[in-house]
Amino acid sequence: TPDDLSIVGEVFRSAHTLKGMAATMGFEDLAHLTHNMENVLDLIRNQKLSVTSEVMDVVFLAVDDLEAMVQDIASGGEGKRDVSAVVSKLEAIEKGESLEAASLAEKETAASTATAAAANVQLTEVYDEFERTVL
Repeated sequence: TPDDLSIVGEVFRSAHTLKGMAATMGFEDLAHLTHNMENVLDLIRNQKLSVTSEVMDVVFLAVDDLEAMVQDIASGGEGKRDVSAVVSKLEAIEKGESLEAASLAEKETAASTATAAAANVQLTEVYDEFERTVL
């Protein structure tokens, strides 16, 4: 309904403002997440995306992360947070892809990160052994 779209418009404008302020102050994670949320909200307000429970679940996940980051910043923190999973879902929604595809990509990224971390640990162990031998 038009009333619902006006609410989406208000949330969009708030997200847009938050994105700009976060980017200006160097809170990159916050700006990145807000940018992706803003894109989805823009599609909704321009009636290019239907509001479904699946879409709203992801938007609410984004809002939860945004709230946590803002609270961290307000407490003197840097507002850092791994938002890659939510961003992947927002990007999938924006592209019209299924969230299952985003979840699969997220799992592949996590597996790749774990493999890289394991390789780094092994490399560190080898380097430490080399260092001990040389010293």
